[in-house]
Amino acid sequence: MNVICAEGLSKYYRVYIKPIDRLKEALIRRPCHSLVTSLKDVSFCLKRGETLGIIGENGAGKSTLLKILAGTTQPSSGSLMCEGRIAALLELGSGFHPEFSGRTNIHLNAALLGLTEKEIRERESSIIAFSELEAVIDRPVKTYSSGMYVRLAFSIATSVDPDVLIVDEALSVGDQRFAQKCVDRMVGFRKAGKTIIVCSHSMFMINELCEKTLWLSHGQISGSGKTSTVVSEYLAYLEEREAPKTIQQPAAGGHIPEVLIDDVQFLDSDSHEMTYAQMSQPLTISVSTRCTTADFVGHLALGIEKVDGQMLFVTTTKSQGLPPIRFSGEKRYDLYIPSFPLLKGSCRAKAGIADENILRVIDERYSDSLLIESEHPEFGMIWIDHEWKC
Repeated sequence: MNVICAEGLSKYYRVYIKPIDRLKEALIRRPCHSLVTSLKDVSFCLKRGETLGIIGENGAGKSTLLKILAGTTQPSSGSLMCEGRIAALLELGSGFHPEFSGRTNIHLNAALLGLTEKEIRERESSIIAFSELEAVIDRPVKTYSSGMYVRLAFSIATSVDPDVLIVDEALSVGDQRFAQKCVDRMVGFRKAGKTIIVCSHSMFMINELCEKTLWLSHGQISGSGKTSTVVSEYLAYLEEREAPKTIQQPAAGGHIPEVLIDDVQFLDSDSHEMTYAQMSQPLTISVSTRCTTADFVGHLALGIEKVDGQMLFVTTTKSQGLPPIRFSGEKRYDLYIPSFPLLKGSCRAKAGIADENILRVIDERYSDSLLIESEHPEFGMIWIDHEWKC
């Protein structure tokens, strides 16, 4: 049974260059505004008990989507079906009246979330206890720090026993100890079969809490599905965006190297080119060469690097004690890796040919990027076998 089902959600905002343009538009009945798209054609469904992560860069439309799901903003087009009580923790301090005390705001917010006066009175003490604001609960909330706002807001949102809990990045404000309390409560909600939607820049939190993830970019869905897959794609996108653009310089004076690297590829066990791999999967890096002279004697080097240029591993035929290679005609050379150790993200292979002494580089070439997915929740560059002993 679907608790939330969104079909083609879009949100557009009218932008006027001058305030008077609003009046002008009403009088002449012609558009005097431009439309800014915050969200475009977003569709997904969530079943009871599922947890969804929403990721993306700043300005991707994440907060707009959460506001629509929470009912605080209406979509410009599309449809949304929500079942059960929804509690949302969105912008810092949203829904609080700054002049009222924390206690009064508890009653106001809980009533807006659908609790009766009797239910609010029964839960008031537990809300205050969880927020740890007993000493200041009767002070106006305008005197609260940002961390106090989050404590009170999260305590209210999670104490009304919602069917759907929506949490924005607000948990990043405040101390780590209370943030851990919040995460523990969300884990308890998940175990109780509640539906949770979490928006965060913390890939660790998304991995730990969410079964499914939605990646938004410029208001549209760039990826959706299993969390480990979507997070890997998102990290690879961030790495590639930051990667320096590699421009192959022509040989000085139009000189053609004695031997050229025509292609560098990642291959699976069936010799098919790979653009996607699982961590620990066996694979082969294949280098295709073409000799432009009768033959050439030298060595072959292969490296694996992140797409931002950070080198992770390099090996050469010389360092392995192999004799120099006699390049002639068209050849293919393979490097077999029985268990690929890289974690989530993307990488590329870099092949090079040098002379017999590895002093003169003859030619270099990069492979296309390889996206790596890992079922492990750990982050970093490589997988290290380990065992905890506590």
